[in-house]
Amino acid sequence: MKNSLLILLLLSAQLLSVSTAKAQTDENTTTAQEVTAEPAVPTADPAQAQQDLLIAYKKEYAFLSNQVKNIEGRLIEFKQNAQVEKRQIEGEISSLENQLLNAESVASQLEDDIFQIGRNSESAQDNQGLIESTIIQAVSTMSEYQFPGFAENTSGNEEALSDLDKITTLVNFANQTIQQQASITKQPGEFFLTDGTAVKGDILRIGNIASYGSNGQNGGVLAPAGEKQFKVWQDSDTDAAMGVFKGQGTGLLPIFLYESSIKAIEEKEQKTILSVINSGGVIAWIIAGLGLFALLLIILRVFFLNRASASTEKLLSGVVYKIENKDVSGAIDLAHKKSSSSSRVLLSALRNIDRDRDHIEDIVSESILHESSQLNRFGSLILVIATVAPLLGLLGTVTGMIATFDIITDFGTGDPKLLSGGISIALVTTEVGLAVAIPTLLFGNILSGWAERIKDDMEKAALRAINVYKKTFA
Repeated sequence: MKNSLLILLLLSAQLLSVSTAKAQTDENTTTAQEVTAEPAVPTADPAQAQQDLLIAYKKEYAFLSNQVKNIEGRLIEFKQNAQVEKRQIEGEISSLENQLLNAESVASQLEDDIFQIGRNSESAQDNQGLIESTIIQAVSTMSEYQFPGFAENTSGNEEALSDLDKITTLVNFANQTIQQQASITKQPGEFFLTDGTAVKGDILRIGNIASYGSNGQNGGVLAPAGEKQFKVWQDSDTDAAMGVFKGQGTGLLPIFLYESSIKAIEEKEQKTILSVINSGGVIAWIIAGLGLFALLLIILRVFFLNRASASTEKLLSGVVYKIENKDVSGAIDLAHKKSSSSSRVLLSALRNIDRDRDHIEDIVSESILHESSQLNRFGSLILVIATVAPLLGLLGTVTGMIATFDIITDFGTGDPKLLSGGISIALVTTEVGLAVAIPTLLFGNILSGWAERIKDDMEKAALRAINVYKKTFA
């Protein structure tokens, strides 16, 4: 319906334009006729003109209707073709999407394959490096046994040999060497005695892992001395080793196993307390001296404390017995016979026992304070040594590290033996300082506690005597 109205409007607009153009043409014609002064044309019949215009309108309407139908048919055909093309395009899009998904899947698989190939390549490179390192190490090890090297190929290029050929050559040579070394041989040779004297004699080799030497008089278990030479090991049993050459069994056979005779094996020095302290330098000796002094003070203090607390219970029992029997003078004589701190405190209490209680307690406290100087003798000095010893050890540590850095500055770090002196001072002084401080502090506190207990016992003994006196003479 909307299309029909649109067509009618278009037809009306076209007819109006035709009428306007015709009217203008008539006016122009009239004007031209007037100008040319031609004879007047007879006036057209309006009814006929209206009839002609109506016929023209109908023809035009029929033409336009036919055009509309043609356009509508073409529009329907276009829509059908568009639907067909849309379905085709959608099919192509779906196909392209499937192809894209397949391509992404293939790309992901290719990425995984590339990653796996990379890992395999890295693993192969690592394995190649490991194989080359193994070959180099094997060649270095076999050179001790006169390894002849790899046989050259026909082109004379050693690098052309494959790794498998090199490994096969090394394994074959190793098997041959093992077979040769898996035997006991006796041959003349030269070795060194424990005092460094070189002697000639017989060397009995057990494969390539142990050796025995004998020159008829001296000998023993041999150890590598470097450059394929041997020396008698310091802990070897000479008689047992000599029995090997004579074919005499002596029970357990001493043996020294070694891997190679090229590198010398150093004999370890037996460490003693003096050697350890000596390796720490002057500071270590100072700490050791303080330790000995602290030990002397501890022994003296133990002697004084033991003397101060000697027979306190036995003395108190005798004094109490005398007081209960109302023999105060006998109790005083009994306490006077003893020479301990406890007896002196009891004696001061018994001499003033007839006074009031507060006065007696003050006298006892004064007597205990007087005896404290004896009981606390050397206690503070022992604790001072326990405090100073680790500080001296720390001083030795700093001194040793400074010496070590000076050596590093002058000679570098190439030779560890040059650094061992400073490091020895740095570590040994700390060790000696702690070895002195720990037991000194421990015994110092124990003896201080013992002194406090003696003071408590003296006070208890005096109070016990006072209480018994007050009860007896009440």
